[in-house]
Amino acid sequence: MSLDKYQQAWKAEASQVQVTFDADLLSKEVQQSHDTFRSLIFWRDVREVGTSLVMIPIWFVMGIGMSLPWTWYLTVPALLWIAGFMLVDRRRHPQRPSDPGEPLLFYVKESRAQVEHQIWLLRNVFWWYLLPPSISIMAFFTNVAWDSSESWLGFIFVAGFEGIFLFLLYGWVYRLNQRAVRDQLEPRRIDLQKLITYLEGESPAEDSSEMIDIVSALSGTDGNAGLSPNWARWAENWNRIIPSWREVAIILVPTLVGASLGFRFPLTDMGPVFFQSVVAAVIPFEIAFFGLWYLSYRRHKEHPFSGKGSVRLNTPAIVTIVMITVISTLAFAAIFSCFRELMSRRGPGLDDISAFVDDDIKHIDTWLQSLTDSSYPSLSAVVVRDGEIVYQGAVGFEDIEIRRPATARTQYHVASVTKVFTASLAVMLHEQGVIDLDQAAASYLPNDVRISTTPELGATITLRQLASHTSGLPSGVPGQVQSGEGRYELEPQRLYDHLASVELISNPGDGKEYSNLGFGLLGHVLERAANKPIDRLLQEMLCDPLQLNNTAIEGDAKLHPATGYARKSRGGAVQTHSLQERLAGSGGLVTTTEDLGKFLIAQMKPGVFSNEMLGQLHTETKLPSGSPSGTALGWSVKSIDGVGRILEKNGSRSNCSAWIGFSPEDGVGVAVVTNCGGPIVDPIGRKLLERSISLSQRKLVTKDGYAKVAPYTGVRWENGRPIVRVHDRWTPLVSIDGIPIDRIMDFANQEYGEIAHKRFAEDLVEVLSTMGHEPKWELTLGLESTSGQVEQLPIRMTEQNRKLAQKYLRDR
Repeated sequence: MSLDKYQQAWKAEASQVQVTFDADLLSKEVQQSHDTFRSLIFWRDVREVGTSLVMIPIWFVMGIGMSLPWTWYLTVPALLWIAGFMLVDRRRHPQRPSDPGEPLLFYVKESRAQVEHQIWLLRNVFWWYLLPPSISIMAFFTNVAWDSSESWLGFIFVAGFEGIFLFLLYGWVYRLNQRAVRDQLEPRRIDLQKLITYLEGESPAEDSSEMIDIVSALSGTDGNAGLSPNWARWAENWNRIIPSWREVAIILVPTLVGASLGFRFPLTDMGPVFFQSVVAAVIPFEIAFFGLWYLSYRRHKEHPFSGKGSVRLNTPAIVTIVMITVISTLAFAAIFSCFRELMSRRGPGLDDISAFVDDDIKHIDTWLQSLTDSSYPSLSAVVVRDGEIVYQGAVGFEDIEIRRPATARTQYHVASVTKVFTASLAVMLHEQGVIDLDQAAASYLPNDVRISTTPELGATITLRQLASHTSGLPSGVPGQVQSGEGRYELEPQRLYDHLASVELISNPGDGKEYSNLGFGLLGHVLERAANKPIDRLLQEMLCDPLQLNNTAIEGDAKLHPATGYARKSRGGAVQTHSLQERLAGSGGLVTTTEDLGKFLIAQMKPGVFSNEMLGQLHTETKLPSGSPSGTALGWSVKSIDGVGRILEKNGSRSNCSAWIGFSPEDGVGVAVVTNCGGPIVDPIGRKLLERSISLSQRKLVTKDGYAKVAPYTGVRWENGRPIVRVHDRWTPLVSIDGIPIDRIMDFANQEYGEIAHKRFAEDLVEVLSTMGHEPKWELTLGLESTSGQVEQLPIRMTEQNRKLAQKYLRDR
């Protein structure tokens, strides 16, 4: 007799039915229930661990592609924690399958232990699953809100909205898990405990009917206690959530509004417009959909699913499911668009152009044009080397509407690139004795001015700390500092009032905190100390001596900067900016790449600046702990593969982006500007700087790593020895720079073990350097011919060769 017949007989109390208790049948039912539960938990863990691991490379690609701040990457450890926790948990609490031949009591106890552990996991889901990523994501939200807001009110609004969204999302996930405990796991645990009590003989025989009900419930035969919902329950659930077209409108309208706002008002440096539009659509979509889901749950929680018969999805529910599919597809396409933008910014195969012959210049022009076609209204760039301008070019339009081409003399807003000019003025005035960089900024201000809500600390902030972003002052200017528009006309009392109300991020000198307010204050101090406005200081001390004929602070009558655009989307929307909450010394400069080139030459060669002044400007600031701050005076200190240490400064806002940088050791500098708010041009400038340094000067090994280059385009192995592809011909490799290949491979096997072959194919520079041989850009390969002779062939290593070698390995 089946379990259903047993149940019907007990419940009907039909004395005419002869019931025979079949322990094997009950054991089989409990075993099947146990295996079903185990499978459900297994696939849940696979889904969670797989999603966490897949998100990690996506997180890196998005972070690199959109140049996101360091707080973005905090989520990577959180994802690793979730995946690692679940894997360790499964190892410590394995989900054992049911083995045939075990007694019924064994299956029941094993199932109860697993259920109790799942109850513990879900009751503590906040601590191990929700809290780690919520902290990292909220840190990123707060960082972005702070950097993108120009007032406390704006910061609170943006951060508050993002925090509420995160709270609602994670709150829903938490409630979903607690509901699973309450509605599924706890009843199951209670039933299993009752069954154990019965089987251990602690329950009277007349309760056998209850045992049959319990086993039936565990097996899901009553249609309500099953672990996996069938089609009928799934369809019924959707019909409850989306019962009419009203619910479809509640989801669709905010989704379309969000998409429209994301398209019309994209944020600077947050990815392509398409990506931002999708994100702006997904957020209200999720809030609306999950809000309806929660309301449906509250409305119907006392009415269990029937789970029986044929239930048909209604049309509004079908439309909603289609919307979810479309949104998900667009989300994947949006991520792909980030890949495309990243690749377009890096450019197609810009190789060594350090000779700057006609072909090299044409190559740069073509590369910049390809970037302009995809992302920018215009691009203007300059390269200087050994005190001379060796490249100057511009592509695109400084004004799209009237189709005015950009030129090397087109004037651009350069935003925070202004800071290196302000810092340079400060060092020059220090040299003249007008200011002392190590003197407190407060000593140059009126006596009643207080800096920060802790004025005793604010009074110790020095001009050097302002110039190196170590003052502890916050990033943004917290309100209006002038009432007019059109030119910079600071109203000092407004600035002083703001200074008294700001809170220090850290004690002065203790840490680095990028500060527009700090540099704006530095510019004002220079004005007061020299008794001249900053635009006049700029003209007399830098523009006139260096012949920067097209450089001035915004508002000067000689300036006619390129039209600014939000982003290049359908030609781009014209974008302006207000000056009321900006300070001239922080971001007021308008200039050309030609003038930026002259300024770079002055930064690398004593003239207007003495050696002592250049030393002051370029020396990296040390923190009290002795660690480097990553900043000099105005400049950021970075490193590029193959180049080493560089000094750079970028700047961007809603209608412009600029980058300026140079390698002091190589005497090469680059400036790149555009007239749109994104994407930023930093990757373009860094790559142009790297490729402008000749191979003889570029370094294969720096303190930051090994150059990713190779002399061959493929490697395969025969009897443990490499056969390499050089000039599309496969040849046994006998030696590299006279070193026998057997010696190289013996070392690689000892050093890298199982991955020795892969390292040799992809990371030859690292292999040779680690074994003590310093490779050059041009290696001599000993190649064995078909006649047995060894040919010594000089081959230049390139990135393209390595990429082809990698592709060959992947394709095999």
